[in-house]
Amino acid sequence: MSGKYFVEGHRQKTSVQDEDTLTFNCHGYETIEEATAKAKEFFENERDLSLAVIYRKDPDGTSQGVKFIYKDEDGTFEDFPLYWNSCDSCREE
Repeated sequence: MSGKYFVEGHRQKTSVQDEDTLTFNCHGYETIEEATAKAKEFFENERDLSLAVIYRKDPDGTSQGVKFIYKDEDGTFEDFPLYWNSCDSCREE
């Protein structure tokens, strides 16, 4: 998969019915390192930010999750790989 990396920011849910947690969705970055650095910068500036999701988008519009980032209770960044849309057998028909 080729294409740019995008960063989505999400706030914490305030109730079970709260489905819209997206706080921002920023433009593409050329490398995963650029997107990761920008996501970490957003944590410093966005007070309500709980989770940043980095995904890659092909020119044809196909998206694939790459990783998510959050701060633990000590303020240390944690990031984990995502496997969203990573294989054909994982998709619902």
